[in-house]
Amino acid sequence: MKLGYTRYFLKVFLSLLDSKKNRAAIRFLYRHTTFRNINDGEMLFELNSPTANGQIIYVAEGLVNGYISNESQKSSDIWLGQAGGIYICNDYSYTSYNFNISALEHSVIFIMDKCEIEEGCAWYPELDSLFNGYFLPKAMADVNNRNILFRLQDIENRTNLFRQIYPDLYDRIPADLLISYLDPDATLDIEQDLQLNETNNESIPNYPWLENAQQPALLLNKA
Repeated sequence: MKLGYTRYFLKVFLSLLDSKKNRAAIRFLYRHTTFRNINDGEMLFELNSPTANGQIIYVAEGLVNGYISNESQKSSDIWLGQAGGIYICNDYSYTSYNFNISALEHSVIFIMDKCEIEEGCAWYPELDSLFNGYFLPKAMADVNNRNILFRLQDIENRTNLFRQIYPDLYDRIPADLLISYLDPDATLDIEQDLQLNETNNESIPNYPWLENAQQPALLLNKA
């Protein structure tokens, strides 16, 4: 599997770094990258583990859901990561929360320690350009879009914006997860509030506004 991970790594970073001029930087990055292969339903880290603190997470392939949780409270979904998605995890060590990722499909994940990458950026200017000029703005744009989404009070507008931010995910993620992003305060009774979609045999929420959502006239920051 190591050869497979190497291919994923080269596919991503050779499109961003010059294989001849930046060879030493690429080697440094490869040595400081942990590769994980997770299947549908599997978690990236152990339950309630602080391992994610200070990590840069890159989705090389697949689809994942990022969430924060603690031992006593229900988890809160905060990030949908598609191929090419980047999440820079905060340090939750001063709180009772931990960040984790669950695979929604088979996924290949790169994990890089933020402190180690900062050290590499000091040695290799091209790494500094890569992370501060590409990875960080891309991650921040994603955070900005999510903040706009969660601050919208009207569920229909939130649905419209979700379709704009994640045009390929509306019909791709499970219904209960979709609702956690569109209406985080909703408490669904699975028996009463889900109906069977006879077209694709998947359970969907019985919310009429989901069927009539239109594209919103909102401007989003682009990575």
